[in-house]
Amino acid sequence: MEFTDAPSESKGLFHLKYGDLLIGILTYEGNVWTFEYSDEFRNQAIINPIIDFPDVSKVYKNNDLWPFFASRIPSINQEFQLKKIRKANIDSNDAMELLKLFGSETITNPFKLSSI
Repeated sequence: MEFTDAPSESKGLFHLKYGDLLIGILTYEGNVWTFEYSDEFRNQAIINPIIDFPDVSKVYKNNDLWPFFASRIPSINQEFQLKKIRKANIDSNDAMELLKLFGSETITNPFKLSSI
């Protein structure tokens, strides 16, 4: 990816859903990304855990945005995407802001990501 992670003072909160089911919560704070499954997801047995996050009881932490989420951000080398970034007045290197702008839906998976 062409971006870096968000500035340390940035904060972000996202809900990952499949239909009406809250799969989990992604947060960014203090240069750390955190992903945790929701209780609602843990208490169901129909949908399997995401491959990158196999343990539903674990709180995942990382300094870099996981590829599962980063893949939602398109290449920013395209003029069309750069225009959207400029219009939103965000830094083209800020992964958290790019995820807010572009990350809601993707053709690569059926999950919806909403900035809260």
